[in-house]
Amino acid sequence: MNKLTVLYDASCGFCVKCRWWIAGQEKLLDVEMLPSGGPDAKARYPELLAVKEELLAVDDEGGVYRGTAAWLMCLWALADYREWAERLSSPALMPLARGAFAVLSAGRKKISKWFSIASEEELAEELRRAEPPRCVPE
Repeated sequence: MNKLTVLYDASCGFCVKCRWWIAGQEKLLDVEMLPSGGPDAKARYPELLAVKEELLAVDDEGGVYRGTAAWLMCLWALADYREWAERLSSPALMPLARGAFAVLSAGRKKISKWFSIASEEELAEELRRAEPPRCVPE
């Protein structure tokens, strides 16, 4: 496997923050992040997008991962977290991983609100409203 494509909810601030966090990590394979409702994702994976609220990851070998498995694949793609992904996917710790992902997934909208994390739409709207910088003569 050389590439992992992750489909995330761009309308969720927490998901957007996770997207940027993943982008800043050292990766062991190419990771492409696509908003699940975006035109690229719809064109490439129309059969997978029946449930927009679900985290999805697709590898370049045709493997599809949903929910907790997608989250673990995201960690597995990152240099500093591959060992954690392997440990959490073991039979002994998988129930813990499922529980942690379920709690985060169910509360992600509240987490976004608590920490004032904007969605991509909110960020774009704020940028549209912002005044362009003005040159001040010296």
